[in-house]
Amino acid sequence: MYTIKHAAQRVGITTATLRAWERRYGVIAPHRSESGYRLYGDHDVAVLRSMKQLVDQGWSAALAAAEAIRLDRAQPAH
Repeated sequence: MYTIKHAAQRVGITTATLRAWERRYGVIAPHRSESGYRLYGDHDVAVLRSMKQLVDQGWSAALAAAEAIRLDRAQPAH
């Protein structure tokens, strides 16, 4: 599990961007520690990377999020 800082670094985005994508587009729903901190797994990071790649290709964040979610759901159970 990764903290928000480490997850954002692994994806190549800022923590503010990660929070915004989570809040605005529901692209992921991280686990929470007992003290309420966000915790991200490898799967969360992979979905966020997919979204970032699409945004980097010129997709709007909203469309990139929808596509990242669609691609994730199309994958066999994880």
